[in-house]
Amino acid sequence: MKKILTILLVLTMVCSITACNKTKETGGGEVSGHVTIGTPNFNGDFINGWGNNSYDNSIRKFVFGGASNNPAGLMTSNIKGEILLNSITDSREISDDGLEHTFKLKPDLVYSDGTPLTADDVVFTYNFYLDEDAIVEAGGSTDYPEYLEKVEKLDELTIKFTLLDQYYATDSLVFMDNIICEEWATKDKPEDKTIQQHVKDSLINKPLGYGPYKIVEYKENQYVKLTVNDKFIGDVDGDKPKIKDMIVKVISDETKLDELLTGNVDVLPGSVKAENIDAVKADSKFSFCHYPRQGYGHLTFHNDFAPVNHKEVRQAICYTIDRKIFREAFLGKYSVSTDGPYTLNYWMIDQKWVDDNLHKYTADKEKVDELLSGAGWAKGSDGIWAKGDEKLEIEVLVPSQDWADCLNLTIGKTGEEFGIKFNVSLIDWAIFLNHYYGKEISDKNERKYHMYALASSPAIVFDGYGSWHSDNVANPWGSAISANTARFENAKNDELLMTMRTAKNDEIYQKAYREWVKLMNEEMPILPIYSNDYHDLFSKRIKGFETNAFWDWVPALIKCTVK
Repeated sequence: MKKILTILLVLTMVCSITACNKTKETGGGEVSGHVTIGTPNFNGDFINGWGNNSYDNSIRKFVFGGASNNPAGLMTSNIKGEILLNSITDSREISDDGLEHTFKLKPDLVYSDGTPLTADDVVFTYNFYLDEDAIVEAGGSTDYPEYLEKVEKLDELTIKFTLLDQYYATDSLVFMDNIICEEWATKDKPEDKTIQQHVKDSLINKPLGYGPYKIVEYKENQYVKLTVNDKFIGDVDGDKPKIKDMIVKVISDETKLDELLTGNVDVLPGSVKAENIDAVKADSKFSFCHYPRQGYGHLTFHNDFAPVNHKEVRQAICYTIDRKIFREAFLGKYSVSTDGPYTLNYWMIDQKWVDDNLHKYTADKEKVDELLSGAGWAKGSDGIWAKGDEKLEIEVLVPSQDWADCLNLTIGKTGEEFGIKFNVSLIDWAIFLNHYYGKEISDKNERKYHMYALASSPAIVFDGYGSWHSDNVANPWGSAISANTARFENAKNDELLMTMRTAKNDEIYQKAYREWVKLMNEEMPILPIYSNDYHDLFSKRIKGFETNAFWDWVPALIKCTVK
């Protein structure tokens, strides 16, 4: 725990929430009113384990509780980012060797429909994810087999977990996932389906939780309506919702500012565009919180897919992009730079270390020429680099028009000048993810895209094994969801990830983490292109709204009242 507290103290210091409305309602009173939140679209995957996005995760946090990037399980995190026991958990004991963790639940817990929540549900949940073959067969992924040897019920309220080893990030990566109700998951399961397949096919957008809200209605591509769960025992601070109903509404990027200013939505979380932020700041009916984003935007290569399976090609592509021009076009003045797969909130690095140790990739024709000619590439008669029959024609997939416009402004404009042809394609989000994860596209001939425009939000305590280790590249292509979505395989990368994962103290962890970031900055399996000063914009009819990098709009709204 000491190492975690060390981390969190530093993290708390760097959070900027000075612009928040600090008036906090503390009174009780009747649960009433409603709030509408505008977000980009969700997939409707409201159970952990499948390829979903942060907006799906927000719905999970309403249904199961939780903050940061996790729904709440046996453990959760608070507004400072401290990881601690969840409200449903009575106690935990850890064996002297650190391998056995015994949790005791509080008595008389129930899900939102009144079904008891017991040790059986906890054991069921972890066995659900420990069955890796069944999860993968159902199109999902799981990290638990890499951490856990077994999970046992000791009595109706007590569960013992036996770990395979002591892991640096155990608390955040093993004990913070939601607990699935066994009765809910197994009811009406066809005999010819696994439970995992049944949950995926029939239940994934109908979660049964124990959190502050329960889903009333889900309309694909439109909204999720939620109402208060009167059986919720309280968040990590013991607080219960004071607002009766929540509507999480899908809105377009083009109209979201008007939706807020005209009162159609009350909250725009995670706003990044300067014109939107400044317009709201200028209107006295609205307020905001801002903080460094726990994450970054990036262009991810599929590192096993020619021609970007060559390191020199990836580096050369990185030298075709003026990321400052991109950031200013994409986000304006509230964007910040990042040069590796890290978040600005991590204690392990600081800007001086970044400046002293990492390459600053930007548009540089001489670098492109040097890298590609040195690797045996030559320009053809059309001015495009080629090696034999392989040409540097790169397919880039983006999820929004903004991404397309800004990439065309940068790589589309300069790429061919540098001898690399970029084709930027905008596609529906669900199809985008199928290509990105490699699911439901098993025909290798359908594989087309080399680069993907996305953003990531790493956990409070980083363990890159699931996302970056070679073991987690799903092979062959199309066989399942790849947890290592960049499909990056590198022996040194694997060694450093394992050193971080099993580090016994902060010093070992930090040293390995810094070496890993340097390796990523050299190999460039992913091109981090921006981070943000996030702004949560909201109507002043909401009282007590306070967010930071580790306490987003979902847990914040639990503590709010509304006029």
